[in-house]
Amino acid sequence: MKKIIWYFGGFSVLSLLFCVCYYTSYKSALKDFNRNAKEQENGIYSELVRVSEENKALLTRLAEKEVQIKEAEEMISIQETVVAGLTPHNTVLPTVTFVEETYDLATKQMETAEKTAPGFLIGMTKDELNGYLAEYMMNLSLAEYEAGLLAYDIISFSDQKVVLRKTYDAMKVPYKYYINISDGMVTVYYSDMKSVYEYTHIPAVDLAEEDRLSLIEGIYVKDREELYSILEGFSS
Repeated sequence: MKKIIWYFGGFSVLSLLFCVCYYTSYKSALKDFNRNAKEQENGIYSELVRVSEENKALLTRLAEKEVQIKEAEEMISIQETVVAGLTPHNTVLPTVTFVEETYDLATKQMETAEKTAPGFLIGMTKDELNGYLAEYMMNLSLAEYEAGLLAYDIISFSDQKVVLRKTYDAMKVPYKYYINISDGMVTVYYSDMKSVYEYTHIPAVDLAEEDRLSLIEGIYVKDREELYSILEGFSS
C-alpha cells in the first residue's frame, strides 16, 4: 500500500513538474513570438513609410517636371508664333521690356525698376493683364496688405514694353491685428484676418459675456501695445 502511495505521489510530482516546465516553455515561446511579430510589424511599417515617402518625392518631381515641360512648350509655341508673324495684336512678346514703378503716397516718392518679365506676362493681352491685376488686389499677401498697397495699375502697354505701377500708403492701413474666436479659444490674426499671429489658449467661455460678444464680431487692433493690453485684460 505504501509503495502504491509512493509511486502515485512521485507520479503526481513529476506530472506537476512537467506541467510547470511546459507552461514556462509555452509562455517563453509566446513572448518570443510576440516580440518577433512586433519587430516584423515595425519593420514592415518602416518600409511602407519609406516607400511612401519615396513615392511622394517621385510624384513631386514628376509634377515639377511636367510643369517645366508645359512652360517650355508654351514658350516655344509663343516664339514660333512670333517667328511666323502670327502674334496677335498687342500681345506681350518674350522680348518685352518690363518696368515696375513703386509710388509711396505718404512720402511722394517714386521708384522705378526694370526687371525680367514674369512668365505669366508673356502672351497676355491688356485685358488679360487687367484681370490678373484685379485678382492680385483681391487676394493681397500679408506683406502687401501691411505695406498699404492701394492700387496696381497698367501705366503703358505694348507688345514690346509694359509698365506697371504699385501705389502704397502704409498710413492708410487701419489696423495691424484682428482678434477673434477659433475652436473656442481667443486667437490673434494678422491684419489680413487669415494668417494667425498667436494662439492665446484663452478659453472664450471663461470671458465676460461682453468680451465674448466683442470677439464674435471681431476686435480690430491698431498696434502691438493695444493688442497685449486687450489680452492682459482677458487673462485677468
